[in-house]
Amino acid sequence: MRNNLEVYKVWAPDDALWTQWAKPVLFMRPAERSFKMMHIPETSWVENLDRQTMLIVDLPGRSGVIESLALARLGYRPVPLYNGVDGRASSMVVEVGEIATALFDGADVLTTYDISPEAPPVFMLDSNRMNGRGKQPGTYDNRWCVFPQDMPSAAFLLNAGIRRVIVCSDGIQNDLSHILLRYQKENIQICLCTGAGEEIMEISVVKPSRFKSLSYRFGVVMGLTRNAAGGFGGRIPEPTQSSSRGRYYGFG
Repeated sequence: MRNNLEVYKVWAPDDALWTQWAKPVLFMRPAERSFKMMHIPETSWVENLDRQTMLIVDLPGRSGVIESLALARLGYRPVPLYNGVDGRASSMVVEVGEIATALFDGADVLTTYDISPEAPPVFMLDSNRMNGRGKQPGTYDNRWCVFPQDMPSAAFLLNAGIRRVIVCSDGIQNDLSHILLRYQKENIQICLCTGAGEEIMEISVVKPSRFKSLSYRFGVVMGLTRNAAGGFGGRIPEPTQSSSRGRYYGFG
């Protein structure tokens, strides 16, 4: 059985062009493997490898891992961007355990594919990453988001020959729009596919609030919970009896 580092290296090999963006967060704790052979269905929205196209799979839970493996079979390099910690707590705001298990099981599948080190990427996101209410006492707030620094710049993509980005998702989430609009402004075509068998449509990315503002990242991070490992996730403490008493008498 592979250890955590070995599984991470399957998903982020040293010789792959896009490994520098892979997130190690969900590989840092042992996952409960299912020990079942993963069934990877044929993907229907992409028929073959296009070296000028980058893909972003923004789907919920383990479905994003499975879809990315289906695309890897065509020759794309899957790059996990999952950045919410698996707190192993029943009170986790975002359930990431099934994603971690799928990554560990999927490593066995990925090793059977012959993917070029220069293959175009498929970046993997969890569309549930910002779902739920965080900062609630007693919960493990592991909501997370992507920032422009978490993905390649437009200049890097163009230098690598990427001229089009296709997002597979129900829609474009706010954090991702901050990245995609940067691409679009540099004449990289942005497309959306909302489901299996659906037509790939070119879109115009809506300008998000505080686009390119220095306050954007600060404001988002303040609303989430970071941890020492570098990812997002931490338990929100319950109010103590003394602090409650202080508020009652006007000192809190």
